[in-house]
Amino acid sequence: MKQALKHVTAGALAAAVVLALGAGSAAAAGKFEGVTLTVGTFGGSWKDRLCSVFCPKFEAEGGKVEWVLGNPKLLLSKMVAARGQEPPMDVIEIVDTTPGTMKGGFVQKYDPANVPNLKNLSPAFYDEYRVANWITEEGFLFDIEKFEELGLPRPTRYKDLLHPKLSGRVAFPDIDVNAVYGGIVGFAAEAGGDEHNIDPGLDLIKKLNVHSFWKSGTTVTQLHKAGDVYATIAHAGWAVRLNDGGVKVGMVHPPVKDKKGYAGIGYAGVTTGSKNKEAAEFYLNVLISDEMQELLHVKNGIVPPNKNVQKKYSDPAKLKLDATGTPFLMMKPSEIDNLYQLDWSAFDVKGWTRKWNRTVAK
Repeated sequence: MKQALKHVTAGALAAAVVLALGAGSAAAAGKFEGVTLTVGTFGGSWKDRLCSVFCPKFEAEGGKVEWVLGNPKLLLSKMVAARGQEPPMDVIEIVDTTPGTMKGGFVQKYDPANVPNLKNLSPAFYDEYRVANWITEEGFLFDIEKFEELGLPRPTRYKDLLHPKLSGRVAFPDIDVNAVYGGIVGFAAEAGGDEHNIDPGLDLIKKLNVHSFWKSGTTVTQLHKAGDVYATIAHAGWAVRLNDGGVKVGMVHPPVKDKKGYAGIGYAGVTTGSKNKEAAEFYLNVLISDEMQELLHVKNGIVPPNKNVQKKYSDPAKLKLDATGTPFLMMKPSEIDNLYQLDWSAFDVKGWTRKWNRTVAK
């Protein structure tokens, strides 16, 4: 009897050890153990900074991160090519100028319960399918010293660029560059139009006698450093970079209808058919966290949709100023919420391009 009891006790002890070890392993296993999340986004320093914050957090939960790099148009083409198969990425970068990403059904609804940092975003910067992770403040930059030399006051609106002394000295984005849409709508608004009626804006742009239609920020830098142009339609980030490069420029956030300035917005969403939806939602939450948004603002120059970071950097002591002491960026939450957002519901890129080529580019 004692021998039997000894065997029972030993057996029970062994079972307990196995159970304890199993429980320990389960506790050690992270929430995303064995999950490989594939993120589609921009390359270069953008991807590196995303990974510097997100990758350690995801790997701590047992996951692995892979990247598909490219602009939103390229990422969309990869989704189209894989239609009917497993999507090539779980998360995709989205901009309104590639409407096929949303209209093609390539993005699914996310569970807001898994993205609690939404509480730090204005409702204007997210919906059921996508979450804003960066904003650019579109308008135009101008050469402070050249305007002073010409006896021109600091400009405040798009029409100011029609001054005869500026004819042939303004650079405008090419029709294939996203920044062009803000410029077109801004000039249209000056003449009573908007995104639903761009013809008045195109007529005004024609009168600028544009010096150059730029396709890259490098061209903007070269044109201003050479003194070839005195103003350029571009977002505030380029004004900051030019200023840092020794060119004294200022940034103008012109009125657009009843708003001030224009918002270029980048979003992220979970792809339709992703097998890693919860992991993708974990990514979205980290993407709009205070830590990530502050890093992208400070190092990459984006305007953060996150209100906590907006408030922190709207402190006058933290605002970057031009040579006249004027801030390059509008950072107060109320200012960012008041940026003009284009109604993309009827956006027709082919139609806009045809009109542009007929009126401006000819």
